[in-house]
Amino acid sequence: MNKKNLLFVVMLFFAANTFAQMDMSLIPYRSGDKWGYATPEKTIVIQPKFNDASWFSNGYAAVKIGSKYGYINKAGKVVIPAKFTVAKPFRKGYVPKATNEGGDSVLFAGASMTSDGYEKCIDTKGRVMIKCPAINENSVAENNGPVETVVKQKTYSLPNNDGLFDKIHDDYKIAGSDETYYIAEKNGMYGVFNSKFETIVPFEYSFIKKVMSGQNEYLQVTKNNMNGIVSASGQTLINPDNSNLVMINGMNKTDYVIVKHNGKTYVKDLKNNDVISTGYSDIAYDNNGGFVITGDDNSKGFYFMDTKIIAPKYSDVHLVPGGEYLIIKTADGKTGYVNQNGDEFFVE
Repeated sequence: MNKKNLLFVVMLFFAANTFAQMDMSLIPYRSGDKWGYATPEKTIVIQPKFNDASWFSNGYAAVKIGSKYGYINKAGKVVIPAKFTVAKPFRKGYVPKATNEGGDSVLFAGASMTSDGYEKCIDTKGRVMIKCPAINENSVAENNGPVETVVKQKTYSLPNNDGLFDKIHDDYKIAGSDETYYIAEKNGMYGVFNSKFETIVPFEYSFIKKVMSGQNEYLQVTKNNMNGIVSASGQTLINPDNSNLVMINGMNKTDYVIVKHNGKTYVKDLKNNDVISTGYSDIAYDNNGGFVITGDDNSKGFYFMDTKIIAPKYSDVHLVPGGEYLIIKTADGKTGYVNQNGDEFFVE
């Protein structure tokens, strides 16, 4: 990984690890190669003088002075000397106490003073703690994801009723119904029938597979090498006229479909309504919400879920947790922050 890409990864690391306590009253602001802080109105309140700067959390922000990281307070004063090779955000934890069933709350951060990056927990004085405090598991993003399940190969002994099918490939159920639905093949074409041997999806597709989006199950169908989406009950949701499609369950719990049609990429909802109606060379969902849009010249922009759009002009773009700011990389490889209105918190 080259130095420019490494810096962008580090900045993303800062953003991703401050989700629970991120303070957006001060935004990291870059002037040339130096970092300081500005208000959301772009008034500089801490002059750019650091080699790197993270978001504030719980009143502290990690900054780079020389080749090491330390911490400043919101007045810009260095309160923990720059002696760390790794300096993560401060967050709330809990230490046992006999007189308090839940324990006492304390602030701590993961930090390392060694070149291998081995982390220990430090307190707000920069002192290594004897033991790392406990944290609320729900505050860790990785603990909030769905539990993956292993799908085993199924064997079916269902009798072939009047030659309805040649082979069953899969089955599923619909919430609130005792009915079982079978994805089957007949004469090389796929369809779906239920346990009453009623055809639910006609045997006219070259392929059908189940796809999960959040807690919802759908069928991705292929016809004439084009793809569409059919509901589990057999209703066509997205016509099979797309060369590619990807289903997304957004942070707002809404299902979206990224479709590629006639060489351009769009986003639809499952009522076949346009979400992003302008065609781009590529569109990808950002795990923090919204969509990264790619122009014909491979530049990146962003579509916010409130429909605000940042036109493609950067070499890389990601949404900062919280949904208000983007962390971007310019054409010359420098990072910076941009708000939903396109205001840039950096100058070259």
